[in-house]
Amino acid sequence: MERLTKNNPLFAPSFLPKGNGKLLDYDDPETGKSFRYAQFNTRAVTDCPLRTKGCEAVCYATKGNHQYGSVKTSRERSYEESKTENFADKIVYTIRYHMNTKRYKGSVMIVRIHESGDFYSIQYLRKWVAIWKAFYKVDNIIFVLYTKSFPFFLMLNEEEKDVVRKMMENGQLSINLSIDDTTTKEQLIAYLEIVKTFPLCNTYRVTENYTDDDDKCDCANCAKCGACNNPTGKTKVVKIHSASKADKEVYRKNRRK
Repeated sequence: MERLTKNNPLFAPSFLPKGNGKLLDYDDPETGKSFRYAQFNTRAVTDCPLRTKGCEAVCYATKGNHQYGSVKTSRERSYEESKTENFADKIVYTIRYHMNTKRYKGSVMIVRIHESGDFYSIQYLRKWVAIWKAFYKVDNIIFVLYTKSFPFFLMLNEEEKDVVRKMMENGQLSINLSIDDTTTKEQLIAYLEIVKTFPLCNTYRVTENYTDDDDKCDCANCAKCGACNNPTGKTKVVKIHSASKADKEVYRKNRRK
């Protein structure tokens, strides 16, 4: 058996073996399962080519701790690494390394892709498809992402789309499509197409306008809730958070007519 070490050139230090303030380690007393988060991030806004004007205005990945120089430097390095030809091989190796550490062994590793950033090109998305394929039917790993890069998913070839569908059907990949009140008509058309192509995609609608009948995402404990970790094809409404009064005003000015 191959010995996995951090000294291997394939080890990617940009892959973070931790969650964030909401994605906290969680032990489920009902199932007896333990959940441990990991992350891979790139640059906020810059690496979100399909961002909406409202999303950019209230983006939480540009506020608070995300503004620290060390955080920005780390995400710049991650972006540079994501452009390398062997990026997929690096992430596959690094995940396998971490899955054998004390932190993750015997637990479910939930890999959050892009707390900051998004799929900035079809070439970059294809690298992640290769990563998902490498872990198909591997126990105890789930990939979770939020995205506005709908057109790139539609540009995948049929074999790649099949990988995405199989991962979702197996409960190993949760794609959460993000729309908001400033999503353009063109973006909505692409959104409707991706829902038809991948019916298990969840939808998270960010808005200031919702009713009591909406299925709201308002739980403070994301890890314990786990709704976004499960591909169900459902829609949830998210109230705008972590935004200043001025940011919200920019958001409102760009609402879809």
